[in-house]
Amino acid sequence: MRKTIKNLVAIVTVVTAFFGLSVLFLIFLGYRPFIITTQSMEPMFMQGSLCWVDTRVTLDSLEIGDAIVYRSPANSLVLHRLVGIQESDNHSSLSVVMQGDANELTQNVELSHINYVGREAFTIPRLGTAVDKLISSQGIWFVVAFLLILSCIPWGND
Repeated sequence: MRKTIKNLVAIVTVVTAFFGLSVLFLIFLGYRPFIITTQSMEPMFMQGSLCWVDTRVTLDSLEIGDAIVYRSPANSLVLHRLVGIQESDNHSSLSVVMQGDANELTQNVELSHINYVGREAFTIPRLGTAVDKLISSQGIWFVVAFLLILSCIPWGND
């Protein structure tokens, strides 16, 4: 029984390390995680999904149909689809028309290097909710307590 638990802990440790290193590698490459908190982009992007945003995609390379993340005037992150590009007099910004897939209304947005985050690269359904709970204060304490308990178990040299 003790050997089974020890093997299980080893497997969990390796899997956790693999996912942790994968996340760090993605961040190093210029991707940022974004948790989808609303239903405005359903059914393509479900609420509670973990969306990875490519921050290396520049404003001038955006195309109609791209799903992009930008910071709203209320300072919240928004994932919406680019449905139109308007002429802009300012070369440091881009006037665009954005729309959530589940929304009927469009909105005009002035994108610049200040409020533009990046283009959606890939999304993992439902993982955002789990990540959000894990990084909450209670989730962090649970992980810390779990690791402390594991470190106190006298595993021996079976």
